[in-house]
Amino acid sequence: MADRADANMEHIDFEVRDIPLETVTSADGTTIAYQKSGTGPPVVIVGGGLNEKAMHAELAEGLSANFTVYNYDRRGRGGSGDTVADRYSVDREIEDLAAVIAATGGPSHVFANCTGGMIAVPAAARGVPIAKLAMYEPPFGGPKVPEGYLEELTTLLAADNRTEAVAMFLKWDALFTDDEVAFFQTHPIWPAFESMAPTMVYDSILSEDADALPTEQLAAITVPSLVLCGNDSIAWMIETCRALADAMPQGQLVSMASTGHLMDDTLGAEILTSFFLE
Repeated sequence: MADRADANMEHIDFEVRDIPLETVTSADGTTIAYQKSGTGPPVVIVGGGLNEKAMHAELAEGLSANFTVYNYDRRGRGGSGDTVADRYSVDREIEDLAAVIAATGGPSHVFANCTGGMIAVPAAARGVPIAKLAMYEPPFGGPKVPEGYLEELTTLLAADNRTEAVAMFLKWDALFTDDEVAFFQTHPIWPAFESMAPTMVYDSILSEDADALPTEQLAAITVPSLVLCGNDSIAWMIETCRALADAMPQGQLVSMASTGHLMDDTLGAEILTSFFLE
């Protein structure tokens, strides 16, 4: 497993860029923060679990040569606020994405990483003004977490045991190997993971609620759509990405060389630039 861990870990992107924060107010009053860079047609980046804008800095820089990039923090992360509810709802995050797109002047191209795709898919299906949609390995229909996982994660977070909670999330929800989790713990990204730990519950619920391919939603997405996967990824993930692309009227699949579940942002920027410009 060490070879596979190395293939994934070389693509970690974590760099705090000195770009001023701008904000927009979502429908429920939550402040959503983003960094804006580049010139050209708008592209909005939607992060996955334990992602905030610093995790997509390299991708944003690569895209900013041809686009105006809106790299935002999902609610509860980085510079964005949050509104506590009895239970997390993807509807609030769809509203957040719609608010950022409205700030671009819309419609906007959208790139969604991992569970960010579980926000972007229903958003596109509901008619949020997306020009083209691209996603990297949205884990629809992935393996089930152990019984009682979400309750244990919530208990750890309530006790402020973020180290153990993050490790458990990375293993069971993000499906990283023990070697990969150990690597993360030695990387400068780890404190950022712990700072975002309360939002892990959101992505756990997203994954839990998306236990099958959302075929009706996918069929309703009529804009050009691109699904990316890594050719070193787990077999079920590659098959899921293929099924996603096949289920969208204008869907296409691209497999990225020498890439696992962490996208190669340099190559990704090249592929996305070509797709969004064509």
